[in-house]
Amino acid sequence: MGKLLQSEDERDAKLLFEAYSTTLSEAKLKNLLFDMLGLIPLDAGGSARAFANRFILDHYPNETTIKANFINKVLLPLSSDTISIFELPIGKSRVDMCKVNGHSAAYEIKTDLDSFYRLESQLADYFDVFETVYVVTSENRWNELPDYVPTECGIYSYRKCKDGTYTFSCRRKATKAVRLDAKKQLLTMPKKDLCDIFDFSNSGQSKDDIVATCLSRYSKAQINRVFKNYLKQRYCSNWRHLMQNSAVVYEIDYEWFYRNELDPEIVY
Repeated sequence: MGKLLQSEDERDAKLLFEAYSTTLSEAKLKNLLFDMLGLIPLDAGGSARAFANRFILDHYPNETTIKANFINKVLLPLSSDTISIFELPIGKSRVDMCKVNGHSAAYEIKTDLDSFYRLESQLADYFDVFETVYVVTSENRWNELPDYVPTECGIYSYRKCKDGTYTFSCRRKATKAVRLDAKKQLLTMPKKDLCDIFDFSNSGQSKDDIVATCLSRYSKAQINRVFKNYLKQRYCSNWRHLMQNSAVVYEIDYEWFYRNELDPEIVY
């Protein structure tokens, strides 16, 4: 099991995170902070949103906090042709982050607040679809991962720095998967996209029939290339929008702006 929150700041940050919404106005955020913490952050011209962002990142090391730091330190510095994706449904799982450039990679984040209860089934889903798979966990837990984590799985560990940010270390590099499941890759794609890509527009076939036909016509390598190209095209706009605005978007709002693609000036 993951650890329980211990300090008063951790408990307050958790409650603030649960009450927070990207669409709250500055005035409503100030009222929320006053009601929950008994303060209004007006010092040095600071905004309520900036305070909430920093307070949550500093004191509540949940998935959103670690994910935001992982994006800042690992994913954003990658080459411009890399596309990253939030919470992609794969099989019965939902991968925390994945990236696609020349190859595909999945990242499953397990914070100190999480258990490893579902990790075995999650990794099984990811290895069927992605060429490389990583677990991202804390410096205290990376060498305590369960035995069922395959040796092909890469490992990142993280630790908190004095400035409140996190640093990440690659403890084990992932080995490229050799057992990709072409059917599972195709099923990840909506029927409309399958029809457009494989020219089934006028067939009237069911999605299962389309997938079966593709499996009979194309090799696993061809389907894997199509799958990666589909992910890049489908999520390119979302990721580019976040990249272009990351300097002015607060970290706790990364996923919201990724999904909604609105100008931060309109929301903030």
